[in-house]
Formats: sequence, structure tokens, C-alpha cells
Amino acid sequence: MDLADWFKGFEKGITKLPEAQRETFFRECGKNCVQCGTLQIYKDLYEQAAGDFDQFFAKANELPGVKCETIEKGSVYDLYFMECTCRLHKQGYVSTPLLCECSKQSTLYVLHSLWKDRAFQVIICESILRGDQYCKMQIETIDDNGNS
Repeated sequence: MDLADWFKGFEKGITKLPEAQRETFFRECGKNCVQCGTLQIYKDLYEQAAGDFDQFFAKANELPGVKCETIEKGSVYDLYFMECTCRLHKQGYVSTPLLCECSKQSTLYVLHSLWKDRAFQVIICESILRGDQYCKMQIETIDDNGNS
């Protein structure tokens, strides 16, 4: 059996999972993926920015293939990826937009790793796998009362 054939079953399987189960599943995938190198890049940015959100996203904006916009200082940011960097997609194994949940969960993992005492909401606004030109996630910091 070709590996690509196995992934066809994988895609069918994740479409049958309720959203909450997909989030749980991709939380582990995203965490594992980002620990393979990307997390350290963001840790370095965090240190350079001394933990300041605005500075962190300004520095992330300097990364190749990444664009960041501050929507509301200290709390709302748009994070863009100019290409899909997922190797499963790049190698032709997975093309479902449901895979983008992995990116969302990896972003949440990075944010929680850096700002342990903060809560975040990440919304996938646009996605290359959905046919958009780039991937766009909106990131909001959430206070203890659940407000952004």
C-alpha cells in the first residue's frame, strides 16, 4: 500500500470526527510538530521582545513567509503565512482544510508555552487549503473574565 492511500483514509476519518474531537486530536499533532524546531524560533522572538505582545508580533513580521498586523495593541493580532508549510500537504498526502486545525492548535501551544498565565483565542480566517491566497489566523488575548 502506498502511503498516499493511507492518508486518504486519514482524511475521511477526520471528516467524521466532531469538531471538539478534531481539536483534541490536532492539539497533540500540532504540539509535536512545533516542538521539532518552530517553537524555538518563537521562544527567541519572545526573549527579544521581553514578553511584550506588540514587539513579539512586530518581530514575527520580520520572519520569512510570515506577516503580522496589530489590530488592537496588546490584544488582537492577525498572523499570516504566505505558504502552507505543512509537510503532509507539501508532499501531497493531505489536502483537506480540516488539517488547518493542526496549525491553529500549534499556534495555541506556542502562545501558551510563551505566556503561561494568559489565555488565547485563535480563529482561522483564511486558509490556502480552503483556496485562499494565504493562511490568516486572528489571535486574541483573553483575560481572566473571558474578555478579549
